[in-house]
Amino acid sequence: MTFISNNYLRSYEAHHAAITKPFLSKFILLTLSLLYYQVSYADSFTAKRAGQGFTAITQDFTSSLSNPALLTKYTLEDDVYFSFNLGGMGSDQYNVIDIAEQISNDLSSLANDINNTSTTNHLHDSVDTIIHNLAAIDNKVVNVRNGLNFQLIIPNKYLSFGLFTNQFGRIGGVVNYNDNDALLLEEAINQGYLDLTQLKSTANGLGYSLAEAGVMLGYQITNNNHYEISIGSKLKYQRIDLLYRKLNISNFNEDEFDLNNDEYLTNDSHLNVDLGLYVAWGDERQWHAALVSDNLISRQVEYSKQIQPTDPNINFSLKPTTSVGFSYQNSWLTLATEIDLADREHFISLTPSKYVALGAEFTLFESVQLRMGLRSDLNDVDGDLYTLGFGISPWDVLAIDIAGFAGNNDTYGAALQLGLKI
Repeated sequence: MTFISNNYLRSYEAHHAAITKPFLSKFILLTLSLLYYQVSYADSFTAKRAGQGFTAITQDFTSSLSNPALLTKYTLEDDVYFSFNLGGMGSDQYNVIDIAEQISNDLSSLANDINNTSTTNHLHDSVDTIIHNLAAIDNKVVNVRNGLNFQLIIPNKYLSFGLFTNQFGRIGGVVNYNDNDALLLEEAINQGYLDLTQLKSTANGLGYSLAEAGVMLGYQITNNNHYEISIGSKLKYQRIDLLYRKLNISNFNEDEFDLNNDEYLTNDSHLNVDLGLYVAWGDERQWHAALVSDNLISRQVEYSKQIQPTDPNINFSLKPTTSVGFSYQNSWLTLATEIDLADREHFISLTPSKYVALGAEFTLFESVQLRMGLRSDLNDVDGDLYTLGFGISPWDVLAIDIAGFAGNNDTYGAALQLGLKI
């Protein structure tokens, strides 16, 4: 990306990896069977957007990261705007994480007991417990998403512009239980020796992280008594990281699923472009429409490290995606809807997501905002997601926004946004 220095990009990538690690260490533990696991679109979790049902492309210039054409939607009092956003979402409906940790610990204890000739009855009970737990979480999905971004915006009547960094990702897995392990453990008791490396049950993780940094530009091409039209673009340096990790269940360790682990990471870097269109009309400009196309340069990344002959081919597809949005806005109410016209980025062997969203925002006392919304997946990959948000912006200078969301399969998440206008 010609507008950002290499040192800045390296600093950003290190920062994004440091933020991502806590999410991975808690959620990205387990295995993947590609027949059962779905990986799809992940958001950067801007709190204003998330609280309002993940609708943003018709909001205002503070949401320019979602639509660069919004850079022109500012007031005369707006000179410079900073914002930082952080969010995450996880789903572990079947308590896979805790059970898998217990299995790993129990297998280690069992090996010590067998190899030290402990009481046979106790050993059979231990095997029963391990096999019961393995069967309970076999092919049960666990996943996590995370996102963070920073933007600096300088709106003006000539050519509004901004700098941004953005990262989002999704990783998940499922334990794959091999029922031959039950016989192997029982035979180990009879033989008086257990070699855990002979177990066939595995713990795999599959995921991606997409990090980008660049500049966004917005220009108003028409503004008359009846309507206004703005266009915008984002020019960005983009990096895609793919992670695939397969472990013997007895060797399960959360640190093995770390995006800093280059041994199991494939990455690809390139330049890309987003385009946005924004239209407002009505006597008080109360009606709004937008069209956004992201990632106009297609990219396909193939995972190339640590693949065994029995492992699947892992290919990630980044293609242009387009969303359209409409909203009604007045001094105290915003009603918005957005719909994806194309599938989101995804692993080629898995079904991608395509979303439709509804959102509302209520403004109280000019500086307090209450938000709510709903997002559904038209491709039935992800379940419905319900969102709530709260914001406070005293004197329209400092803004603090929080959002919480919950959905099917015990999915929960939250986002925080800090903004400053000067």
